[in-house]
Amino acid sequence: MSHIIAILEDDQAQSQLIECWLASAGYNCHQYSTGQSLLDAIKTITFDILLIDWELPDINGPDVMNKIRNVMHLDTPIIFITSRDSEQDIVTALNNGADDYLVKPVRQFEFLARVKANTRRKQQYENDTDLNKFQPYKFNQKSQEAFLHGKNIELSSKEFELAYFLFCHEGKLLERKHIQSNVWKQDADLNTRTVDTHISIIRKKLSISPNNGWRLKSVYGHGYRLERLG
Repeated sequence: MSHIIAILEDDQAQSQLIECWLASAGYNCHQYSTGQSLLDAIKTITFDILLIDWELPDINGPDVMNKIRNVMHLDTPIIFITSRDSEQDIVTALNNGADDYLVKPVRQFEFLARVKANTRRKQQYENDTDLNKFQPYKFNQKSQEAFLHGKNIELSSKEFELAYFLFCHEGKLLERKHIQSNVWKQDADLNTRTVDTHISIIRKKLSISPNNGWRLKSVYGHGYRLERLG
């Protein structure tokens, strides 16, 4: 799946440069110029990494991070990209939830290496916990096998990717276009009915229902939300 990265930077030229670097490395980027616009976006979009500047027009970077960590309770990797280079600022950011800290001007290849390292750590953590965190379902991403109460459920590759994506984003309202761009990637312009058809298939194959502790809701005009019950 293509990693989705949010860039919170009020300097348009800097934001576009960072997006250019990331796009060339295969990342999907969303740009934001205010802290509140990013916080609003996080409610509907699941990002893999958040790149945050310190000085912003409305809420400063540390306050944005505080809301993400302590109000929204998200553990999405956060990398600060800022001109503030004092040891105190760096230590404060890292001690309060930042995963990395880069001082401007940023060097392209070092920056991309740090982004890759953070996505790798996030993926490793997810791989280590995937088998048991969706009980009674289990997903083995490496073998693309799905289990319900220990029984192997036969899924096609695309069905597995879709099911795994939904479970990894439980509780989130996922728009059809967002599902398309992450599961079908280069075929993201396909008819949205394809998403609906595949949703119907995995709902049936995996017996997603309150009896198994989960509910997959269709939100009219928007998309789908997978909810854990109890």
